Amino acid sequence: MEPENYSAAYFERALAKTYSCEKLRVENFHIEVVSQTGENFCSVIYRIALDFRRSPDGALESGKYILKDLLPIAAEVGSNEKDMFEQLLPALSAILDKAPTEFGEHKLSADCLLAEASAGKEIYILEDLGALGYGSFDRFQGLNLEDAKICLRKMAQFHGASMILFQNQPELIAKLSPSHYGNGLSDPFAKVIVLDGTEFAAEVFADELPEISKKMKAQIPDAYSKRIAKVVDPKKSSFNAVVHGDLWVNNMMFDKANKKAILVDFQNCFWGSPAIDLQFFFYTSIRQEVLLNQQDELLTQYYHSLQETLIHCGFREPLPTFDQLKNEMQRCLFYAYYAVSCELPICCASPETSADFSVHTFGDPEAMVKKRHQLFASERVRQTVKACLPQFDQQGILDTP
Repeated sequence: MEPENYSAAYFERALAKTYSCEKLRVENFHIEVVSQTGENFCSVIYRIALDFRRSPDGALESGKYILKDLLPIAAEVGSNEKDMFEQLLPALSAILDKAPTEFGEHKLSADCLLAEASAGKEIYILEDLGALGYGSFDRFQGLNLEDAKICLRKMAQFHGASMILFQNQPELIAKLSPSHYGNGLSDPFAKVIVLDGTEFAAEVFADELPEISKKMKAQIPDAYSKRIAKVVDPKKSSFNAVVHGDLWVNNMMFDKANKKAILVDFQNCFWGSPAIDLQFFFYTSIRQEVLLNQQDELLTQYYHSLQETLIHCGFREPLPTFDQLKNEMQRCLFYAYYAVSCELPICCASPETSADFSVHTFGDPEAMVKKRHQLFASERVRQTVKACLPQFDQQGILDTP
């Protein structure tokens, strides 16, 4: 997509609203597409640099921003991102701002200058986190233990602040649509990514893990749909938070110099168990040796950060116990199975595999099968999925009631 739709006047309107300066004028700007194939399936991302004056005789100022243009095919599915940027994220930030100074850094997301939504269209102008020192993690190798802990602290702040928001302003939480999987796996994207993805993974290991492969296939589609819908149902949880819904390594950015992380992409947020985000993050974003051997240490880190957030920011209900969190992790283990078999291969796709991988690939069955063969050629994918499937089988995750 070419950026010809965006002009100086367009950015003047956004900045004038942000800075409450009707006379603000953009003197020059540069815009370029920075979307990466195999990473940004739902939107086109632009980086913008511009110079502006708040008044005709005002000082010349410079700014760097990101414009996120959600693709119509994604906008039509439905998104909670506008409500998140306009109402929930500012409210969550206000909650965290009340914490003592020693609580440390707690910025959750990029500031949003403009959010526009119409039929089949969503556009967001955000501060450029890259200009603030944030960069991407290595999605190909996955996170080491220390980087994963930094991400979990941010996740805990997000979840904890949302629990307090529900306590104080439940009407804001009520604005969020439920999980896309709340009614099972009926939409076309869910069928391609989840059901077809699981069936392909089962076929990959049919020779090496024949009984497990049969169990995987036996769940598709009905048992699988029912189990994932049960996981995302907030009524089944012992405690809930705003779930990010897509918390993998590419939806977190990292300031290495200051060892802090920040969240991006809020279109899939919903109210549900925080264990959903944890399982998705663990099984898509951390290195295999950490995933298999140090989950308990990571979960402990998350729990301490969640407690810290709730205590310092005014949570009035009884604190969730560590046993409750562990029970939620067990209850949501089916989500981990979905994440590792369907999402991990996409999340850590190599640059070569990603070169022609776009949202349109999902709509082309022949191209998608070819792409899945490439995805499962990854040593990390094959080793991780093969190591996890027997564990899920032992836990009863692959059983069909």
